[in-house]
Amino acid sequence: MTKGWVKSFSAVLALTLVLVGCSNSGKNNNGTGGAASGSPSAAGDQTVIGGAIMNLGWPWYQGAIDGMNNYAAKSGKNLKLQFEDGKFDINTQITQLENMAQLGAKGIVVFPVDGKAIIPTMVKLHEQGVKIVVGDYPQSPDNPEDAVWETFVGHDFKEMGKAAGEVAVNYLKTLNKEDPTVVYLSVPASGQASVDRFEGFSSVIKEAFPNAKVIEEGDPKGDRNSAQTLFENVLQRNKSVDVVSGHNDALVLGAYNAAVSTNRDKEVKFIGLAGDKEVLQYIQDGNPAWIGEVLQDPVVLGEVALEALLASLDGKDLGETTPLPKPETITPDNINDYDWKSWSWLGN
Repeated sequence: MTKGWVKSFSAVLALTLVLVGCSNSGKNNNGTGGAASGSPSAAGDQTVIGGAIMNLGWPWYQGAIDGMNNYAAKSGKNLKLQFEDGKFDINTQITQLENMAQLGAKGIVVFPVDGKAIIPTMVKLHEQGVKIVVGDYPQSPDNPEDAVWETFVGHDFKEMGKAAGEVAVNYLKTLNKEDPTVVYLSVPASGQASVDRFEGFSSVIKEAFPNAKVIEEGDPKGDRNSAQTLFENVLQRNKSVDVVSGHNDALVLGAYNAAVSTNRDKEVKFIGLAGDKEVLQYIQDGNPAWIGEVLQDPVVLGEVALEALLASLDGKDLGETTPLPKPETITPDNINDYDWKSWSWLGN
């Protein structure tokens, strides 16, 4: 990625921007720009659109960038997209949104770092006339009047949890146990998104196995290393664990590493969420520990989010939420139906 939004107008004036085609997303850590040329408006002026990304340290969000670039390229509009990596830090993301507005963005798709702290900044930008669409992470304003975004575009997290639960149930039925032990690793910092995924997952397990022991373990950091340590502790406390899933693939991969390191990977099955090439490779290779991956397609998310933002800039009223397709589940039985090695957002 080329460096994007800078701190002051003087820096902008000193910077020569090289616009690249929307089909070529950058992959560094700061900002990335893309231009989509269609039938230009009067004088051929570009409309600047911002993309505030939660954390590009998670490759999944590169898919959202790809999706926005895809839609920009086919929109017929003269757009310049500029993306910023919030690095999972709310203060960084607040500064980036303020800079985007200062430098002329007409609209911004925000993939927030958390469920509330960015709202005052969005309110301020709304008062300045900037249109905002929230993607992926639903917001929880204390005052309903502060819900100033045009719409929320995101996957149904409860449905994602249910999809993972269905994979787990199909496996648990083969064990002939009335009281299986199932572990779910959550990320409390992700707020309602984490709650919804766990509730969806546990509801399906409990409906099929009322006596099941469903253990929720919260991981404050939400990364692979912390999840490995967390699950090692879970294994020490539980003689038997049948299935593990979690808020995202990093957590489940960490749990898998813990099981491998303690020689218990033969007894535990794992189900990923979101989309990760390591998980998909395990499934493709027939690793018996991995029984499914619930796909949260970020490319579709990015496409629909930008489509919604451009519609709002054209004066259209949008609903409170803009739905996305139901999550798909990739399993050993159907993985050959997916050309997943061509998905650039996986880092392929």
